Amino acid sequence: MPRISITRKILSVAILFVLLGINPSNSMNVHAQSQPVLAQYVQKARAAYEQKDSAALIENMKAALALRPTWGPYIYYLAIGYAMSGNKNEAVNWLGQLADMGLVYPISTRADFASIKDTDEFKALVARFDDNAKPLGTSTMAFTVHERGFVPEGLAYDPAEKVFFLGSVYKRKIVSIDAAGEVKDFSSPADGLWSVMGMRVDAARRVLWVCTASHPQMMNFKESENGVSGIFKYDLRTRKLIKKYLLPSQPKPHWLGDLLLNANGDVFASDSVTPGIYKLDRQSEKLEMFLENDAFVNPQGLAFSADEQRLFMADYLKGVFAIDMKSKTVALLPPAPKMTTLGLDGLYYHQGKLIGVQNGVTPARVVELSLNGEVTRVEQLKVLEANNPVFDEPTLAVLSGDTLFYIANSQWAAIDEKGVLAPEEKLRNPIVLKLKL
Repeated sequence: MPRISITRKILSVAILFVLLGINPSNSMNVHAQSQPVLAQYVQKARAAYEQKDSAALIENMKAALALRPTWGPYIYYLAIGYAMSGNKNEAVNWLGQLADMGLVYPISTRADFASIKDTDEFKALVARFDDNAKPLGTSTMAFTVHERGFVPEGLAYDPAEKVFFLGSVYKRKIVSIDAAGEVKDFSSPADGLWSVMGMRVDAARRVLWVCTASHPQMMNFKESENGVSGIFKYDLRTRKLIKKYLLPSQPKPHWLGDLLLNANGDVFASDSVTPGIYKLDRQSEKLEMFLENDAFVNPQGLAFSADEQRLFMADYLKGVFAIDMKSKTVALLPPAPKMTTLGLDGLYYHQGKLIGVQNGVTPARVVELSLNGEVTRVEQLKVLEANNPVFDEPTLAVLSGDTLFYIANSQWAAIDEKGVLAPEEKLRNPIVLKLKL
């Protein structure tokens, strides 16, 4: 986090925000200012749509897709442009690509498709999208925390004590859940946590590492702290905060959203606002930039290969990057046809494959990515879980052996742009599901 949830914005009339992938409730959500050319195409597309200028809409959406291939909203509005122009074949072709990716779009009720809605091809597409909307997967309940308005994001597990840790975005705290299901506050208000993001347990050294970030969508927000982020270190023996490692909001804001540990106990964290990866060296205890690259837009989950020679990073708006740890060479892994790797949040390595929580597409899903032998592309995407009835923007996860535990219902949309939480009757208790891989 911050990330962009197309699942709850694709129906928005604010087409510019949808096409860019910007959450209008949080101007920090995307490093969009680094993409002026893309923004121009999207702005022109928005104007063309409002003016019913199908030719200009098509032209600018094609240009945007050239910069961000497989981005569902671009494909969707390109199909709308062709439908508006009366070009059934192209409209059906582009909608078919979305269906091939396993995505769901509201085409049956969209007036923009009026010119082709009575054709057999369009009706077949409606049926395909309906199929894509059916539940798939074998996840079961791991545990529930009975605290509405928690808005969870980070999840960690201590195998030594068999204890889970769940972090709150809105309430700025961490709770522990033991094997018996007993929930206790782990952090103290005096710790000064902001929103709790990614967490990891260093079981050998008995430490809990926590990413935290200050932003308007948390309780008791202070404007003076906006854009401050850092990593907090907790002692699992004493359950006390040991140290804070902070990044100031100036000259650039920060949002450390997820983190990862190597075998030496060093911490790596992704910054999704000022794109880059930070390293906290265990020996020197210095939090410093490890890697920044112009290709990064919205860094999210991190995962090491088994030998820790490669670091994989999910960029919400670009896909999966492979980073050579020695040379720091960065390579974007393009997906094979009929798949998209955009919208990935949490990322995990399991038996040679990457497991991702993909909440930036509709439907949100848990996926397994298989890479080619050269680790230069994503060869296959397998959906492990989708359209689960308890899903409400699933987020981060933790692996324990061959089981993935993941947050099923973060409910980020329950917090508005002013940081006001939805009424209690619209909130749900946080649910963590488990999935055997």
